Formats: sequence, C-alpha cells, structure tokens
Amino acid sequence: MELNTKQLMNPSLSKDLLSQFVGKKVANLVRYSWWKKEDVPAECGISRGESFSLTAGPLAVIFEDGSILGVASDAGINSVIVWLDRAIGQADTTQTLNEDTELFPIKASDEVYSGPIWNKFCNRTLSSFSILKSKEMSALEAELPSELGLCFQFSNSDRFVASHGLHNGTDDFSVIVDSKINPLIREKLEELPLL
Repeated sequence: MELNTKQLMNPSLSKDLLSQFVGKKVANLVRYSWWKKEDVPAECGISRGESFSLTAGPLAVIFEDGSILGVASDAGINSVIVWLDRAIGQADTTQTLNEDTELFPIKASDEVYSGPIWNKFCNRTLSSFSILKSKEMSALEAELPSELGLCFQFSNSDRFVASHGLHNGTDDFSVIVDSKINPLIREKLEELPLL
C-alpha cells in the first residue's frame, strides 16, 4: 500500500486536518483489509461479523461532501495515524485507499462481515475528536506520540475508537466501540479532548 505520498501524522499533530471534519456528516465507513473479506475470519481467527472491526488494514471515513479521512496505526510511533485520503473535489495524483489494488473493502453496512453497530454511524454528524493515552508508559513509549486511540464523537453521544491495540494489547489497528476496549487496558487510559 503506497501511503508514503500522503502526510501521515498522529492525531494531536493533525488538529488542522481533523477540524475540517467536525460538523460534517459521515456517509460511509470502509475498512480496507489486507485480505478478501471472505478470508478475514480464518486469517485473523475471528467471527465473520468482526471482520470490519478487527481485520488488518486502514479505515476510510467518507464524508457527505466527498472528502475522505484515512486512519490506521503505526507501531514505529506507537500511535494511531491519520491523513487526508481525498479532499473535497480533489483531482489528486496520489493513490487513495479505494484505488489500491492490494486492499479489499469491507463496508460498515456489510450484513455478513460487519456488525449492525457500524452502520449506525453513517448519516450521523461528527461533533468532536478526543485521544486516548496510557497513564503508565515505559520510557520509550513516553518519548513516542503513543496516542492509542482516536475517538470519533457524534452529535447523539455515540462514538467509536480507531485503536492501536486497545482491544487486545498488541499493536494491531482496530476499529472498536468503548465496550470492546480490554478492561485491563481501559483502567490505565486517560482521555484528552482534541477538538
């Protein structure tokens, strides 16, 4: 996947980028998996309905105006990362997630490979962002951004978390709701408002 042509940054360094999405309506959520959706359960050892949430690969948050926010995580900086995958009306020469032939889409609305909770975020207005960080870090983690979660908050108080391993303590990227954060990890987290 050729993401190196995009400006990839941890969320706290991306306030200008993220602020342009606050107040906009989400049209769709798409996970771009390393595997075809039919292969995800076997590759990841999960149920079919967890494929959207737990597959390996980035998330595209597609807004009504056509802009797309890309989200993934980077083990090298122990953090979630974001980038502008497509600007409004952009005729961009850089490859977007949906043009990457090595990735396979799983839509939030998929009735087999996604859970019903994910489709409810579509057609909702994004109201704010916050980040999740650990209150207990090693010396190395403290030197890195270590933004383990980017919370997408919606106008009706629903939210989801783009997570750097919060579901299982690894450096795997996942898209989860709060109830799926590992309880042992949750008690060590602090939430900081971003926008």
